[in-house]
Amino acid sequence: MRDAKKSVAGTGWHQHISTNSGSVYATQTGDVNIHETASPDDRIRILMLAANPLATARLAIDEEARQITERLRLSRDREVFELITCWAVRPMDLLQYLNQHRPHIVHFSGHGDRSGEILLSADDGIARSVSLASLAELFHATSDNLRVVVVNACHSATAVQAISRYVDYVVGMNAAIPDDDAIAFAASFYSALGFGRTVPQAFQQAVAMLGVNGAADPRIAELVARPGAAPHLMVRSQ
Repeated sequence: MRDAKKSVAGTGWHQHISTNSGSVYATQTGDVNIHETASPDDRIRILMLAANPLATARLAIDEEARQITERLRLSRDREVFELITCWAVRPMDLLQYLNQHRPHIVHFSGHGDRSGEILLSADDGIARSVSLASLAELFHATSDNLRVVVVNACHSATAVQAISRYVDYVVGMNAAIPDDDAIAFAASFYSALGFGRTVPQAFQQAVAMLGVNGAADPRIAELVARPGAAPHLMVRSQ
């Protein structure tokens, strides 16, 4: 599991998404056309921040990145998306990557703990804790384009509300989930976005795929939307 307390190799993780008996907390408005081709400045940038410190359980983060890449490559609007993967992320890297890439989506993959913190890497291999409340403030300070945050880590649902004050859509996890289910969720979510689905629709499809994948409770994820958030990802040129 993606639980910060584990110190031996593991095969699962924690993930959160917002649903209410299968319903998504989001309103849908008009459609926005997404073209099959886009200039580099118009692409939807997905910044995947990955951390799996040496002292924590091994996670299938590389497989998650591969599956997301593959699903986007096979999608209709593949030219619109750019996936940027950053490995062994450390606290000081966060501001660098957010300023450098100005992402529309931030996807964190790694460990979380029960106090509402994520674990990042460090030179000595020891995990460094970062509170999701502090991360929310960092997103607020760098929110030029940021529309969606996905936190694939244990207990991250505790901070979803804090992040949602500054970001249109926040996905988090509220229970343990095996790696294969978590990967299926992430791959399905980005595949749906790649076919022009709205963020709420992509979330619903990803939750449905958890059921298809045999998850014990497909409703373990949470999606929170700010009131009035546009359902499609619309990109503004820099």
